[in-house]
Amino acid sequence: MAIVGVRLSPRALRFAAAGLVVLLVAVSVWLFGRPPPPPPTVAVVAATEPWPAGHEPGDFTTIEVPASAARLFVTPAGLHGRVPAVPIPAGAVLSSAMLADPAATASNPEATLVTVGADLSLWPPPGPAPGDTAVLSRHPGGCAAAVLPVLATTVDRLVVEVTPALAEELSPYQWWAWEASVEQWPQCERPIDAAGVN
Repeated sequence: MAIVGVRLSPRALRFAAAGLVVLLVAVSVWLFGRPPPPPPTVAVVAATEPWPAGHEPGDFTTIEVPASAARLFVTPAGLHGRVPAVPIPAGAVLSSAMLADPAATASNPEATLVTVGADLSLWPPPGPAPGDTAVLSRHPGGCAAAVLPVLATTVDRLVVEVTPALAEELSPYQWWAWEASVEQWPQCERPIDAAGVN
């Protein structure tokens, strides 16, 4: 075999082949061995202290999450004019469901926002929305432990503004909830007892 008129010895051919293999390996490592670029990220809010429900947000820091997951969390701009709908522990990364709309701020300084577990199967579709009035009862169609405006909602929970005494009464139980066609509904005559029977 001759290259540009020069005849190579078998030994020189082996060295040339080895050099070609080394060159191909080096190029492959350079092309395919590099780590892929990191995915784009977005800064989201994480509480650095406990935030009480119904009050201004407390101290927070931001952490980076993949941009594809950003819709699940709250960015610092998303905090504007909103308050926690539920108590938020330190270290929690905030989601939109944990915050109430600006209209949901406590109008009574002694009141607080609580999240109440509720069976919403009696509520006509599409279900409760902020501004609706909910009847909360231990039994379907029973007397009302409370008739309250809905401030925020999830699939099986309602966020309502209550006094501390009513929060204590409502918190331990799962409630039936339906829309009040009028704000009057027969109130329970006595408080809920320990067994939850009224």
